[in-house]
This record gives sequence, C-alpha cells and structure tokens, in this order.
Amino acid sequence: MVLHRTRYYPLAVQILAGICMVIAAIIALFLVLILLNANQSNPLVTFVGNIADWFAWLFHDMFSADNARIQALINYGLAALVYLGLAGLIHALGRRTVD
Repeated sequence: MVLHRTRYYPLAVQILAGICMVIAAIIALFLVLILLNANQSNPLVTFVGNIADWFAWLFHDMFSADNARIQALINYGLAALVYLGLAGLIHALGRRTVD
C-alpha cells in the first residue's frame, strides 16, 4: 500500500476564514454602492452600510481626502483588504498535513 501526504483544513479554520471573507465582501459591496452613488435613504443601502460601518469601525477617517468618495475608497478598501489578509492568514496557519 502506497502512503501519500495530503493537506486538509479543519472545519474551524474553514469557518473562520469564510466569515472573514464574507465580512470583506460586505464591505466591498458597500464600497461599490458608495462609488455608484446609491440612494442612501434606501433600506437595503442603509442596512449594508450599517453592517459595513460596524465591521470597519477601526478604519473610519483613518485617511482623509478632499473628495468623500476617494476617502471612502481608501478607508473601506483598506478594511476589506485587512479582512482578506486575515482570512488568508487563518487559512495558512490552519493547514495540516496528514500521512
């Protein structure tokens, strides 16, 4: 019988990385809504905005710019990248090799 090495990711690692990726997707969705000038009084836009604001609270007004859209692009984009990087880190640290 031939033994070969395989890699697998425990369920907890997959769940945590998935949560971080969903958070990054929500922030990116709100960023797209901002850049497309979505109606801020629309309930869906408000809902997505409240969730994105809650997850990106560390990045509010981190960088300032003259244009509000550019400022949102920088701050929310940075938040989304941090969550994607965190998902990648969790995924890389959770990898196991089995004989």
